Order: sequence, then structure tokens, then C-alpha cells
Amino acid sequence: MKNKFLIISFSLILNSSFLLAEDIFLKAKNITLDKNKKTSIFKDNVSVETADKKITSQFAEYNKETEQIILKQEIVAQDKFENKIKTNYAEYDNINNIFKTKGDTTLITSKNYQIKSADINFDGKNKKINSNKSSILTDLSGNKIYLENFEYLITKKIFKSVGFIKIIDQFENTYEFSQLYIDTEKKEIIGTDIKAFLNNEDFKINPKNDPRVFANTMKSNAEGTSFNKSIFTLCGYKEGEKCPPWTLQASNMTHNTKNKTIYYDNAVVKIYDVPIFYLPFLSHPDPSVDRRSGLLTPSFSDSKNLGAGLFIPYFWAISDDKNFTLNNKLFVDEHPLFTGEYHQAFKNSNFLTDFGFTEGYKKTSLTKKAGNKSHLFSKFIKNFQGTSDSDNE
Repeated sequence: MKNKFLIISFSLILNSSFLLAEDIFLKAKNITLDKNKKTSIFKDNVSVETADKKITSQFAEYNKETEQIILKQEIVAQDKFENKIKTNYAEYDNINNIFKTKGDTTLITSKNYQIKSADINFDGKNKKINSNKSSILTDLSGNKIYLENFEYLITKKIFKSVGFIKIIDQFENTYEFSQLYIDTEKKEIIGTDIKAFLNNEDFKINPKNDPRVFANTMKSNAEGTSFNKSIFTLCGYKEGEKCPPWTLQASNMTHNTKNKTIYYDNAVVKIYDVPIFYLPFLSHPDPSVDRRSGLLTPSFSDSKNLGAGLFIPYFWAISDDKNFTLNNKLFVDEHPLFTGEYHQAFKNSNFLTDFGFTEGYKKTSLTKKAGNKSHLFSKFIKNFQGTSDSDNE
């Protein structure tokens, strides 16, 4: 029997041989029954309801013996946890409570994380959703997460993935992982074998810098990001390079986004992989801070006279109108050089003084004389108002 104009609704009640299966309620504008094949065809505004989900589509074919449903066109499946799947072809196994899609599929979780994938399995019994196809996950901040596969634990609201994983965030920073866990309830990310390439201009001293962090694990949430057993450097990346000119290594590196500070435990500064400087604890403002006391970004140099050296400046914001910068210049083959700058701003003038001290050259020559060396320089600039309201110095 075929009805073209009436909305017909009926329920297919399971017989006693399938006591573990659910009742299925189906309705559509057009229904065709085939007694020989024991199938029913549903067309136009199809609705399938079970105990834990609702599925809508434009076509459904139900097999009474196998309790399998084939669905086509504009399919939307939603469970009681408000996770939603959209696709154009799917199969539903009522006995095992498994919903499978074929082809392009979109998953939208109850926390509004969206994943574009293909061939997704929706396991209602074990409360998980997974796919072995390449997928793109978009989080609430618009960050793109590229996955080779994924598994979503419905009740825990956690994404899991293993393989090559790549994240491109809203600032065009890139992160690579071998494993990833995303807790969509806590908005927390945990990853292993992390390689972070920071393209944010705030991290660069000059355009040639390639700031990056490599670490064993990373944990990121609303409070900040922490890296375990990390290596940080600004040095430009060169193909085939065994190690960058300088690195800052730490057992733990934490970026606190609330106070805009980066903390290091057991920090070691290395030049060409040789440790030259150690601090049990180190902290400095992050690049978003315009002015605050703390260590500034270190830099590396290599010259004919002095050899390889590392500059570690410290900035002291004495007050709103005064600051002092101490620059420790540490050399591999020569004595260290200590320099300092003091700045003070007045209403219509500025004062600057600069000084430095070193014990001199270790390796002397006809042009490199031994002995202590120091300098002191100061400058005072004042603006004067001209007769025609012009500023003069």
C-alpha cells in the first residue's frame, strides 16, 4: 500500500527473539510495504525515533528481519546528549545500536565543537563516536585541528587521536603532536611529542627569527599553557641543522595567561648544545606585555674578536617615568661584559646614562690589549617652546 498525501505514523514492535533491541518509531509522507522482501520504504520528511536518538532524512529503507535501516539525503541524527551528525548516507543497526555514515559527514558536539570527516561510526551502546578518516576539528576559538583519525567519548566529552596531528590557531601558530586529548567540558588540551612553531610577531626580535618550542608533553587550558621537558629558541631554522646556535631548556615551561608571565623550572641556556648558564627558577613577561620588570628575550652573537656570545638582558621598571636595563653579555672564550642603561622621562625632557665594564681580553694580541675596560655615557634632552609655538631641542 502506498500513501502519497497523508502523514502515516506507525511503530514496528520487536518480536520476542530480539528482546535486547529497542522499539523503533518511524513516520514519513510516503510509505511502501514489501511483504516478500520484508522491507518498508519511507520517503519525504522521514523521522526515526529510538530510546536514545532521533534521525531525520528524506529516504529510509527498513529491514524487519535484520533490523537494519538504510538512510539517504539530508540526514540529521541527534542523541539525548545533543550531539548531532549530518550526512547524506547512513546505515543504522538497531540491534547493536550503531549508526554508520558513508561519505562526507559533519559532527557537532553538545559543546559546539565541529568536526568534518567521513565514514563516522556512532556507537550508542559504548557511548562513543569515531572515524579512521582524515578529519578537521574546529574548536570554540576557531582553531583548526587536523587529525588522521579520532574517537569521541560521549559521556566524558573527550576527543582522542593518535598519529600525525596538526593545529593551526587563530594567530597562525602551528602545533604538531603524535597524540592528542581534548576535554571539551574543561576546554583543555593535552598532547605528546609537541613541536610548536610560533609565528606571532610579538615573539620575534627580527623578521628572520623562527621562534619554536619542542617538548615531551603540552597541557593548555584557560589558565595557560605548560610544556614538560621543553626546548625554546628564536634562532632561524636551517635545513639539516643539528642544533640551533642557542636554546633555553627547562624541565617545565609554563605560560600563565592571567598574569602574562612565562615561568621556567631548572632553566639551562645552551650555546651550540653546550650548557653555559643554569637557574633553578626563571620567569619573564610574555611578549604581549609592553612594560614590566623581568628578563627580556636573550640573543646570540658571533664575532671575530669576541667569538660566540649570549646576551641576557634584564629590564627593571622602577616607576612610570624611570627604568633600568642590565645586559649581561656572556662569551665562550672571553670575559663577560656588563652594561647598563638608565632612562628617566621628565615633562619636557629626557635623561639617559649608559655604562659598561669588562675585565678585558683573555686572548690578547697586538690589537687586543689586556686590562680592565669601562665606559660611562650620559645624555640630557630638553624641549624648548619657540616663539611660534614650535618645539626645539
